[in-house]
Amino acid sequence: MSDSDEMPALEEDPSPPSNHHTTTHHQLPSTYNSLVSKELMACDSDGSEYEDEEEWEEIEESVTIKTVCLFCPVISYSVTTCLAHMIDAHGFDCMSFVCKFSLDQVGFIKLVNYVRKECPSPDDLIKQEKDVWDNNDYMKPVLNDDALLMYDIEEMVNRSDEVESDYERSYKGATCEELQEIINKQREVMQRMLQAAQANSKTDKVWARTVGDMRPEEDEGYFYSYAHFDIHHEMLSDSVRTESYRAALLENTEMVRGKKVLDLGCGTGILSLFSAKAGATVTAVDMSDVLFQAIDIVRENKMESSITLLKGRLEDLNFEHHFDFIVSEWMGYFLLFEGMLDSVLHARDHHLAPGGTLLPNRCTMHILGADDMDTYNKLVVFWDDVYGFKMSCMKQEVVKEASTDVVKSENIITSAAIIADFDLMKIQPSDTEFTTKFSLAVSRQGQITTLVGYFDTFFDLPHPVYFSTGPHAKPTHWKQTLFYLPKPKPVSAGEVLEGSISVRRKRREVRSLDVSITLDGQTLRYVVE
Repeated sequence: MSDSDEMPALEEDPSPPSNHHTTTHHQLPSTYNSLVSKELMACDSDGSEYEDEEEWEEIEESVTIKTVCLFCPVISYSVTTCLAHMIDAHGFDCMSFVCKFSLDQVGFIKLVNYVRKECPSPDDLIKQEKDVWDNNDYMKPVLNDDALLMYDIEEMVNRSDEVESDYERSYKGATCEELQEIINKQREVMQRMLQAAQANSKTDKVWARTVGDMRPEEDEGYFYSYAHFDIHHEMLSDSVRTESYRAALLENTEMVRGKKVLDLGCGTGILSLFSAKAGATVTAVDMSDVLFQAIDIVRENKMESSITLLKGRLEDLNFEHHFDFIVSEWMGYFLLFEGMLDSVLHARDHHLAPGGTLLPNRCTMHILGADDMDTYNKLVVFWDDVYGFKMSCMKQEVVKEASTDVVKSENIITSAAIIADFDLMKIQPSDTEFTTKFSLAVSRQGQITTLVGYFDTFFDLPHPVYFSTGPHAKPTHWKQTLFYLPKPKPVSAGEVLEGSISVRRKRREVRSLDVSITLDGQTLRYVVE
């Protein structure tokens, strides 16, 4: 898509929600108001009605709607996911409740507004009688553009009845154990269907506003990627990463015990578990659906009293107190890829108590030169002769895209230069875009085929902890970031190479990086994605 073809940004409703829930709202048509008018004989709609069903569906699909749970601030990206969350997290089956009281669409609207306004607990709501919320006062929405109010509950109830009839015919006479096994399997299938549906819809949502204007914390496709098992297995299997966080928390228990900790981007909750073990009270936040597994993990380890879990964007959440520590594993390839540092700095500025600390609280970025002709020949020289044909045009594409790999220590041919030193307690998001000079001292004769980027991480505490992702250290899942030269550069021992590097965010892909490296008067451009 060219710059001239960019899609216009959606206008957000600046008015905040009117109760304890927090979310982001967008302008919606007046279908809800037409329902109110049928019940109250009065309509305050300030928009037009859409009688044509296809027209309504097209408008509905063009808007990003976030669904807020009835009982907590968790935000879901579909009503179905929200209903599933209320069952898993609060034990409230909304569909069964609607069927119990034979609620029609208007009755369901009253119920939703009643719960949002009066804030009963799920247990209290289950015990109440219908006439408690069967009042026209509850036709007035509590949240602007509440997605639950737009949900066709009657259609879903009819579908549920059909499923129930099929179920009775198929499983009549089954034992309790057999029925439970069937239910568990159906829940697994439903969860996979939900994830697939969300994956298909999120691409449209991400592009609903001008991509160049989108902030990293709005990139829903990124959060969805963290719902997969394999990425968490990879991170937890990284002993350098995980044991460093464990040491920072458990070797400094005298600082952590009795304090409030915010675990930002908690994933499976391992950092929350370390923090709770150190004696802290923890609030864990994640936008990804992996949070539901984290809830089960916390319960399995009997740490519910110490750890509270919230699903949603940090920027959309409010907390009752500030935190003494904010712990987060936000680092990406070449440190800054992914852009999650923005959310960490937002949390620091809005939710860290005076005198509080980020963990980690310092990171440095480095670059050095490597001589690895074997890999260079496989990836770059390969295109000079592909089964007897020249494909040299492919070299440019291969070279400009930075890759990640583990560089052998024996291939290092220069000293390392620090290109950035971030005091995370002080920096601003703009500081992560920079240009700096560097010098590399050549240690032996050879050919530089690759410039290698990596980062080091520091927990400056009474018992300090540090780890490196460089080629001289134990490999991590971050590996190193490799910038291949168009042609190998011959060097001699004692030679000093002068250069500069510029790091910027890509305008169109907010989590990727544009990197420019100038060496010997030649500027080379790379992308980290």
